[in-house]
Amino acid sequence: MKTCKLSLIATAVASVLAFSTVPAAFAGGAGEKAESKKTEAKTERTAGQVIDDATITASIKTKLLADERTKGFDINVDTHKGKVTLRGGAGSVASKLAATKLAHSADGVVSVDNMLVVAATGTDARQAANTATASGEVRKTMSETGEAIDDTWITTKVKSMLLAEEKVAGNRITVETKDNIVHLVGVVESNEERAVAIGIAEGTEGVSEVDANDLHVRGS
Repeated sequence: MKTCKLSLIATAVASVLAFSTVPAAFAGGAGEKAESKKTEAKTERTAGQVIDDATITASIKTKLLADERTKGFDINVDTHKGKVTLRGGAGSVASKLAATKLAHSADGVVSVDNMLVVAATGTDARQAANTATASGEVRKTMSETGEAIDDTWITTKVKSMLLAEEKVAGNRITVETKDNIVHLVGVVESNEERAVAIGIAEGTEGVSEVDANDLHVRGS
């Protein structure tokens, strides 16, 4: 009889323990699902927070125009995958540093390459820096009136477009412009890369001709 009672008690205890582990198992599954949903939500939020380059550029330009230290300067803003390049002229080193700080403050900026030229108003250096940043509308007007677009601007534009093009290793291509003729010099990895580089130069406003005789394909 005693053995029978002990057996019944053991069975009862085992049953209680078995049932008590079920909620824990379900709780663990629910926890994993909840954590998974949190991860998915986090991923979605991260993707939604990605800011496109055009928005970054517009934001920085707005900041530069609104700030007393930089609003009087002709500053061009180029953004590629969050990497910002500033070009143009500035009246002082302090103004140049302010431009860097303002650019960094914009959402989505990964890095800032400040290529502003510090030079006094009216100097050749300042004029060249400002001319290279003139807007597309200004360039369009110059073309319509028969005025030649200057070589410095063309070189800057072509070079920046080559650097922004993923199919081209722009840092391996030298760009020189004389009398609106663009000369491309360097070594590329394929005929396709060479063709893309030439196409970019040919499609740039103000370019009359592209000389790619010294742009070679590696191994050929």
